[in-house]
This record gives sequence, structure tokens and C-alpha cells, in this order.
Amino acid sequence: GQGGFLIECAQKGYSAQGLEINPEKIEMAHKKAKAAAVHLDITQGIAEKIPFSDSEFDFLNASELIEHVEDPNHVLKEMARVLRPGGKAYVSVHNRFGFRDSHFKIRGLNWMPRRLGERYLSLLGKHKEYHDRSGRQRISKMHYYTWNGFRNIALRYGFKVEDMREQYAYKRGGKIGCMAYRYIIRPWCFNTFHSLLEKY
Repeated sequence: GQGGFLIECAQKGYSAQGLEINPEKIEMAHKKAKAAAVHLDITQGIAEKIPFSDSEFDFLNASELIEHVEDPNHVLKEMARVLRPGGKAYVSVHNRFGFRDSHFKIRGLNWMPRRLGERYLSLLGKHKEYHDRSGRQRISKMHYYTWNGFRNIALRYGFKVEDMREQYAYKRGGKIGCMAYRYIIRPWCFNTFHSLLEKY
């Protein structure tokens, strides 16, 4: 991204490394860091081939990432490789059946087959400038998941998976609130899942 998380890490005294595919965003991040009077260490690369050693990190932040990559499975495999045992990762995951799409800001788009969704965007004149280098993609090229679909992939690569909102639902509503969250609110209401992965 544009370095916001890295800048906060630097300000709090953490040692952090950034990985970004777009050189323009790396330049933006360095400009922001200069304004904040901190130094950032950012490598240009892709998440399917993380250029760091095995078990190098305690924590990974993959916010607004997984839907944009070429191969989410390989990204999760690489994340498992570079995390130490017991290390954690935050991964935001876009809901395949969320009521309002987060990228195109259109209600009901995610409930459509992707081919129909592309036509719907054309009808509404809501397509983006896909040819630029800002990371914009067609809806048919992005990776959205159900909660169980994403959880199953993460489990395959040796992660324990926690829905960060589920504990809150339990605290607020007990078992009934948790059940309502799991079977009504999570599948249909939220556009994004907030997952915390822990490497076994």
C-alpha cells in the first residue's frame, strides 16, 4: 500500500519490512515517511514469492491484499513459510455474498455470477480505469470468499483461524448472539471478514 501501517510501526519502535508490487506506491510511502520523520524499509515484489527467509516474522499484515493477488493459495503458503511458529497474520477477506461491494460501492453486485456482474457494471457505467497501475481490477479478476471457503484454505496451510468479530459478538450477545452472527450477520451483512491467523 502507501505505507500507513509501516509508518505506525516505525513510530512505535517496531522493526518492520514492507512488500509492494507497485513502484509508484513505494515512492508515495517514502514521501509520507519523510513527512512523518521516520525511515521505511520496503522491497518491491509479489506476495506469491515473498523475498524473505523462512520463519523470519512474528506478524504479517495483509490488509486489502488477498482479493487482488494472482494466486491467493500461494500467498497463504508463503505467509506460512515466513512466519515463525506461533506467529500471527491479519488478513482481510472480501465476502463473496456481502450486500454492498467494497470496491465498486454497488449493492447486490456480489450476489451475481461474475459475468453478469460485469454486464451490470457496464449498464451502470461503473467500470474503472483498469489499465492504470493503481491496482484496480475487474470484479471477475478479484478473489472474494465465503468465510468457510477462506477458512478451509488457511487451515490447509497450517493456520489456526479466528474471526475477529466473532468474539465480540459472543461478548455482546452470548451464545445466541454468536449463533446469529455466524449464520445471519456474517454471511450476508458484512462486506469484509477480519481474520486473525496463527501458525501452528
